[in-house]
Amino acid sequence: LVVNLNRFAYHILLVVMAILRLNRNNAHPVKFTDSTDIPVCLPKNANTHRVMRGLAAWGRSAKGLYYGLKMHLTTDWRRQILALAFSSANTDDRVPFLTLNKDLSGIFVADAGYVSAPLAQSFNTDSRLLLAKPRKNMKKLITAWQSFLYDRRMSIEWNFRELKLLHGLLTSFPRSIDGYLGNYAYALLSYLVV
Repeated sequence: LVVNLNRFAYHILLVVMAILRLNRNNAHPVKFTDSTDIPVCLPKNANTHRVMRGLAAWGRSAKGLYYGLKMHLTTDWRRQILALAFSSANTDDRVPFLTLNKDLSGIFVADAGYVSAPLAQSFNTDSRLLLAKPRKNMKKLITAWQSFLYDRRMSIEWNFRELKLLHGLLTSFPRSIDGYLGNYAYALLSYLVV
């Protein structure tokens, strides 16, 4: 059963990508981008973990150090997933941002991890605008509608919560890279079709 599930994971990813394309066609103009941690094992087992050794790395989240991957996600106002990407845990959030959102247009709201003048300059065009929440040590005035959008940005955290707690995105059971990637594909598909 497990071998067959891993074998069909590629086909499941094709279905996930088709659903993402459909979501992009009727997307709301306001979009939210963020990333979350995907640990592959407990930190105490990271030095002996062999399965994801080539892909996983040490990273830092709000919960502390972890060993694993990072999932980057772009959703719209209605919490529809529009784009996603996986990277190693030590990847800067700003690096995959341009490739993740290259085919999308609208107002993109992000947290303080995306504050970068070169990123905003290369991303902002006539059809796209990046609003990154200022860091606490930055002295920057914001308008009332920007504050409203920054507060609404927390809706993307509900997507992460549902994927992790209700759809089984986090696991340490697979014994191959195909097993991990298959688990991620099936968790994403179950979230998108519900």
